[in-house]
Amino acid sequence: MIVSDKVIIDLTENFAHVGEPICFDFQCKLDDGLLPYPDAKIVKADVHFEVTFVNPDILVKGKISCHIEGFCDRCLALIKRQIDLPFCQTFYKDSAEEEDGYVYSGSRLDATKAVCDEVVLSVPVSLLCKEDCKGLCPKCGTNLNERQCECDLSRENAFAALKNLKF
Repeated sequence: MIVSDKVIIDLTENFAHVGEPICFDFQCKLDDGLLPYPDAKIVKADVHFEVTFVNPDILVKGKISCHIEGFCDRCLALIKRQIDLPFCQTFYKDSAEEEDGYVYSGSRLDATKAVCDEVVLSVPVSLLCKEDCKGLCPKCGTNLNERQCECDLSRENAFAALKNLKF
């Protein structure tokens, strides 16, 4: 497995086998700034791609597995999570006409930007320890996943009067 800061694919073998997918596996270090979670970091990212040369374009399918350490957005518990993101992109032969897509030139394809874009666009908005996390009590701060507190939270919501407005 290749470990790198960039996802560079050598296309030489692909050019010799038009239409046949060839597997590439990488382990890369991605910038923690790609995540929408405060104080979270990407420990590693495993990239598994099947790369197919469909003259003159390159079709790349696979998945990106991001191993993330951070804090739950609801209960602040330290968590380690693997998030699997599907990946499917077409890379176009270097040309002036392709402004919106990804391009490659020569026999090397740099997929780093496409991988980073996929992480930014596809990771869930919230980092949770579990889907049904109950969070913290807003009054005493007790982790409601571990035990129920005795706080009275029956006070009416300050915005409840708005539900009676007629438009």
